[in-house]
Amino acid sequence: MLSFFYLFIAGLLGGFIAGLVGIGGGVIYIFIIPFALRYIGVPLEEMPQYTIANSVFAIFFASASANYVLIRLKNFYQREVFIIGLLGVISSAFTVEFVVNTPFYSLKVFNGIIIFLLAYMLYTTLVGAKKVYITPLRSINKWKLGAVGLVGGGIAALSGLGGGVVIIPALNSLLKVDVKKASAISSGAIMITAFTITLINLLSTPVHDFHYFNLGYIIFPVGLSITLGVIIAAPFGVSVSRKVSSAKISYIYSLFLVIVILKKIVELYFLS
Repeated sequence: MLSFFYLFIAGLLGGFIAGLVGIGGGVIYIFIIPFALRYIGVPLEEMPQYTIANSVFAIFFASASANYVLIRLKNFYQREVFIIGLLGVISSAFTVEFVVNTPFYSLKVFNGIIIFLLAYMLYTTLVGAKKVYITPLRSINKWKLGAVGLVGGGIAALSGLGGGVVIIPALNSLLKVDVKKASAISSGAIMITAFTITLINLLSTPVHDFHYFNLGYIIFPVGLSITLGVIIAAPFGVSVSRKVSSAKISYIYSLFLVIVILKKIVELYFLS
């Protein structure tokens, strides 16, 4: 029971970060979920698959809660969300089916990808922390938004981070979109992609025999413990983001990135 309480706390923290930054909270979930999975006896060979599946499950509810608030605040960018989300669905579905949910996707590969992505995100976040852009969203070509969606969806499926790790820096650093707008767009696109990945994981059949109130790779006591905290905290994160400068949001997020990078380095070299 104590492990599920920790998951609830992780959901609170991840939900707040999801609302504040727009990345779905996956940076928190992939940090804490493996502890719970080891505790309940998930096979080590499929630890990446279960970690990603349950992280993305929680991310869907985190982004949905955040988007509900964004819509009420009229801060929801339908055109950009739809284009990025649609292309993200295509690439994430392909990646889950033919890369992640296969025996070849190991814990070592998973941790290596996570370290690389988070290091990239840390760099782009710090570089762009004090930059302010005013590029009109309508001036951005659809194919550029689609490219962001394709890459973001693939990364979401590979990492369990939700795709914001790519979507936000791509919109902010490459397409010169203000970081708060980029975060709002990311939150909407992540919801669409996470829903698709969750459906696939619910219908998937794990390779190794394991039964613990699960359907496919989704373990409901794990996913729902996090989700409860997410639903409570995500709207609060959105509200706080409206009062905090973009630079401060970037620095807060960077701190969490450093913590998770260090943990994954330890796992890569000592536990994989």
